[in-house]
Amino acid sequence: MYETFMYTLRAFFGVGVLRVTLACSLGVVVIVFAAMLSPAFREKFAQLKRQGNWRGALAGILSGIFKFLLVFLTARLLITALVYQAGLFERQHGRITEKNRSAVLMKWGYPHEQKEMSISHTRKRVWVTRRLYVKGQPEYSDCYWKDEEKEPLRREGKRPKIVGTTEETRHVPVTQKSIVAADINVDLKNVPRKLGNANYAGYEDRWTLKYTIANKSEFDTKARMSFPLPAKTGLFDEMCLRVNGTNLLEKAAVQNSRLTWSVGTPARSTNIVEIGYHSRGLEYLRYIPRRMTQTGHYRVSMSVNGIPRDKLDYPIGSMPPRENIDGLGSPPYRLTWKLDNALTSYDIGIKLPDAEQPEYCFARLLRESPAGLIFLVVLLGLSRIMLRRPVRPELIAVLAAAYGLHYTFMGRLAELLPGFVWPFAISAAVMTAIVTWFRLRDTEWLPARILDCVIFVVIVVLYPLAIADKDSTSFWMQLLHMTALVHICVLLVARRAAAAPVRGPLGSEFGG
Repeated sequence: MYETFMYTLRAFFGVGVLRVTLACSLGVVVIVFAAMLSPAFREKFAQLKRQGNWRGALAGILSGIFKFLLVFLTARLLITALVYQAGLFERQHGRITEKNRSAVLMKWGYPHEQKEMSISHTRKRVWVTRRLYVKGQPEYSDCYWKDEEKEPLRREGKRPKIVGTTEETRHVPVTQKSIVAADINVDLKNVPRKLGNANYAGYEDRWTLKYTIANKSEFDTKARMSFPLPAKTGLFDEMCLRVNGTNLLEKAAVQNSRLTWSVGTPARSTNIVEIGYHSRGLEYLRYIPRRMTQTGHYRVSMSVNGIPRDKLDYPIGSMPPRENIDGLGSPPYRLTWKLDNALTSYDIGIKLPDAEQPEYCFARLLRESPAGLIFLVVLLGLSRIMLRRPVRPELIAVLAAAYGLHYTFMGRLAELLPGFVWPFAISAAVMTAIVTWFRLRDTEWLPARILDCVIFVVIVVLYPLAIADKDSTSFWMQLLHMTALVHICVLLVARRAAAAPVRGPLGSEFGG
């Protein structure tokens, strides 16, 4: 409480010209309040205002300046308090920061970017090195592949003698495009995550990848296969790895976030490789096929659960599916990508919708509340001027304080009640009931009291709703401003109509 008071006090005066202005205004208000404690001063000032000369006019001007300064200082104090409460609430509730996001990534996993598996073929060849000798010349050597054995070259027409040979078995690459077919199936389920008081777009994914691998060469080869995991860190359970139906998971090695294994592939043969796992990630999911590489049969199928079709989106650089989005229906639905004999540099993926932040919504409302406070004060003052009613600073101060308490009370309720509706509705109902009771118990002109209540309800209810609908805030605010303009225009026209004299049928004037 002390910290809040001291911060509000320091922020109230601001810096530079604003500090001087506020200090002078506060000094004037304090001096006038001190003078008004004297009954003699109040009586003397009232007599001056009743006079019709320049002294009465000056007294009226001074009274108006005092009222303006009082409303100005009250609004400044409430705005400072609301700004502080907004910052405090935002630090404590529902704010996604880089620090929080990093913690969530370490806890629940990074966005998944699953790349296509890679295969490299090698075959064994024997490299022969032989030492040769020709009489009268130094010993020399030549090399060749054993399966390409050849006669040693003559020197000066003489056939060299073979002194000795050494053989070395080498694994040489057999360059070929091995993946001839691919069927990728993904089950994606939207599961938002929560850390502290912030929600994050999370999901669970289950992958089943089936590749048809061919050795198109005329040699028996050893195929070294490498499957990259979709993230450097995370949990990957229910792993499976089968080659032609045989489980090879125990024989596979994991290094640098890649699963690697080797199998023998006879010449002109095919193998079926099946890989599967279950995991969880955040924000988006991608499958990345090999760039600009043509494959005869290539299909990607994705079952999406928990994402409404109107919120379906794709990461940057991803291609849309074949299906018409408008015809998908309700979740779960299936999306397919057919890449048979296609060349592409695009990815395949789904971007999750932003997780709703109900408490962060309250922080946003608190940030925007000062503008609504100014709107309320201006509307109350102008309405009274249009109605030729005295501008009562104490009344405006009370309604402004009720407005500020509405937001802080709503924020405290958000800590106890889930969602947005109940904290907002309870706070608005309580503050509206208090203000309505306060105004209706007054003895002022009844239409003025009712108008004050209507203005308060409109600003307390409609202004926060316009801010909460972040997709259409500009439209609702424009509509609210136009409504306020129409309201002032109606009061101005009614005032002029009430002041106009009544004319008879021959143009004679009756009445005032």
